[in-house]
Amino acid sequence: MDNITKLKEFFESQIGQGKPFATRVDMARFLGLPQTQATKLFNFLKGSDTQYTAVLDWFGRLGGELLLPGNKISPAKNVHFVNAKVINAGEGLPTIIPDDYLAVPLCSEAGAGPGIVQCEEFQNWFLVYRNEPSIRLRSNLMAVKITKGSTSMLPTLAPGDIVLVDRGENSNPRPGRMYLVAEPDGSTKVKRVKVDLDKVARQTRITFYSDNVAENPPEMFYLESDYEDDLNRAILGRVVWAWGDVSER
Repeated sequence: MDNITKLKEFFESQIGQGKPFATRVDMARFLGLPQTQATKLFNFLKGSDTQYTAVLDWFGRLGGELLLPGNKISPAKNVHFVNAKVINAGEGLPTIIPDDYLAVPLCSEAGAGPGIVQCEEFQNWFLVYRNEPSIRLRSNLMAVKITKGSTSMLPTLAPGDIVLVDRGENSNPRPGRMYLVAEPDGSTKVKRVKVDLDKVARQTRITFYSDNVAENPPEMFYLESDYEDDLNRAILGRVVWAWGDVSER
């Protein structure tokens, strides 16, 4: 069964007696679609319009989860507050603007394939403010929770902290910045990265190093022999934002 058919079946499963929407019109109203967009939805359900862009947005807003081969998690998606009850803190203060937020997949563990990050344990969606300077204009994001016992990046990052990773920024690592990286066996971690030329070995050397260097010495690998000359297998994305409780650090 192709992806278009699966998407169509999901939409149809939401419509009918005893289901979330009695009719297709009710679904269009829930999604807040103007007449032209509602027509596109109806045409899609009839099989005559298979444009993905809008359909995937509606799919996420209806609570659908995108599970691709290998359990790959979809990029961050727009957040839409539907019939939300908002209480202003004072007269004249602005209400929530839905497009100001992104829902980012949160993983407690992350595994890696060739250039692809996938959640081994998908926890939830993590809400982020998209106009934060470090996040603005980014959309290929995933959130990773630092697991218990992962102390290599102390005092900067501690177990339980959450980092936001831009999966689209991994081709030109800059020394000193933090990245989500993968060892040759596929295990992932957050490290700082240095890439240089080993003149003796005549290979590109990749060094992963920690902030807690006393207990975690640098790890060195070679791009050509360890990663089949594919940097995307070693560096999965840059850490662009982090959250943690620093009261006891």
